[in-house]
Amino acid sequence: GREEARISVETEETGVVIKADTLGGLEALAFELGKLEIPICSATIGTVNKKDLLTAENADEPLEKIILGFATKAQNEVAKELDSEKCDVKYISGDVIYHIIEKFEEWREERQRQLENEKRESVVYPGRILLMRDHIFRRSGPVVAGIRVLGGRIHVGQTLIKPDGTRVGQVKSIRVGESGQQEAVQGDEVAVAISGATIGRGLEEEDVLLVDIPESHAKKLQGFDLSAVEQDIFDEIVKLHRKTDRFWGY
Repeated sequence: GREEARISVETEETGVVIKADTLGGLEALAFELGKLEIPICSATIGTVNKKDLLTAENADEPLEKIILGFATKAQNEVAKELDSEKCDVKYISGDVIYHIIEKFEEWREERQRQLENEKRESVVYPGRILLMRDHIFRRSGPVVAGIRVLGGRIHVGQTLIKPDGTRVGQVKSIRVGESGQQEAVQGDEVAVAISGATIGRGLEEEDVLLVDIPESHAKKLQGFDLSAVEQDIFDEIVKLHRKTDRFWGY
């Protein structure tokens, strides 16, 4: 019966959901996923049903919210749900295994990128800026100056420090021409308003400033794929904090 058939494919606590119309098909699909070291949490024969959908929906890992079907289809109600905008489960099916695997790998890469971007947005990133010469538009309350982003990125709300660790102030706004924006990235030349700072009192044109990174964010950043420049700025900030706290960021 079907229950014994299920056992011939090794399943884990977590992983992707796979379906096929025959045991041979199921094993072949599982074999290909095994080569990619993709764990499988459910492998059954037949059409994609409500239980499969729930299993995929309840996956903790966003990259495991997926059902792969080989030579089978989804039951009507389930097919409708899988098609709806609201459904966060991906469904890939087909009659050729390597096409399924190809689509699956494309989806994983794309999803991984999205997840990285979401993570990046919620984390303070390393940034290094230069106050450009002859671009001081206001000397205090707040300082408004033209800056160039030398590396990384800078975001409204972040704290700026000097390379010796002295706090300068907070980024109140970032403007390009008439329009405000939330962030600026390497190579951008923008006008920033910095509250809490005064030109001539510890801040001069041509100063280089760093975005200060909260310690909890520094821990997260260690798992990120930083560019060489970002990594360099990050290392500088970590070094700075470790002068006063040996274990900062661990």
